[in-house]
Amino acid sequence: MNTLRRVLLAGALVMLAAAGCAKARANVKPEPLSLEVPAPPPRVIVPLDLDPEPAQQPVSEPEPPQQKPARRSSQPRPDGKAGPARMEKKVEVPPPVVETARPVTPPTATLQQALPGAPTEVERQVRDQLALATGALRRVDYLGLNADARSQYDTAKRFIEQAEQALKEKNLVFAAKVAEKAAGLAASLVGR
Repeated sequence: MNTLRRVLLAGALVMLAAAGCAKARANVKPEPLSLEVPAPPPRVIVPLDLDPEPAQQPVSEPEPPQQKPARRSSQPRPDGKAGPARMEKKVEVPPPVVETARPVTPPTATLQQALPGAPTEVERQVRDQLALATGALRRVDYLGLNADARSQYDTAKRFIEQAEQALKEKNLVFAAKVAEKAAGLAASLVGR
């Protein structure tokens, strides 16, 4: 009977545990987060400078002189009193001073054109770099290079061709840049 009691007691405990799990629970959802937009920050208003520099004032046309109203009568009054027009003091306004703004001209550099037969200093430097690059590429064994080095060799050759074409077109700035790149690539290939 002891075993029967234990079994019944164990069964009762299992039923109580199952009944405790079966209780109804409130399904509460958490409140959603507030997506309110914050107020904008306070603005800083910088007052405008109302006094422009005098050199930057626009040039204005002089105002035409104001016409005086026509007089009614050129004869003096019989009672000897001055009319209202004569009692007013004349205030002369000086005409506005108009300054003409001189246009700002940048300093001009004197351009000297080289003689047709004489090469310029830049052209001579470009030709020297091209000679160095060509000489360096002649010392490189193309078949002994790996694929990356062959790509650099071909690029250096194209740079030399572009520099020579730029020299023919008298584009010395481009020729100098490309010749410098060609000389650098060729010098890096000499040790390989």
